[in-house]
Amino acid sequence: MYSEDLIPGLKFAIEHELTRREIEVFVLFLEKPLTNSEVAEVLRAMPSTIHKTVQRLKMKRLLVLKDRDSSGNYLYKINPSVVQY
Repeated sequence: MYSEDLIPGLKFAIEHELTRREIEVFVLFLEKPLTNSEVAEVLRAMPSTIHKTVQRLKMKRLLVLKDRDSSGNYLYKINPSVVQY
């Protein structure tokens, strides 16, 4: 990993007071909108833990609700007004 990428990421994490778990979850949303169960599967974590983490990211205005998938699960995406990527 290059320091040109790492340093702005660290500044962003410090600015938004992100925990290690919040960073792990947040990074997954950089690629595409996901559901809590998809994130839990990738991180091999309990869905309730992921749900709480996503809720904290929503409270910090870093994630927003995008839509529902075909199963009725909520899809979350990164808030474009807060994050430029």
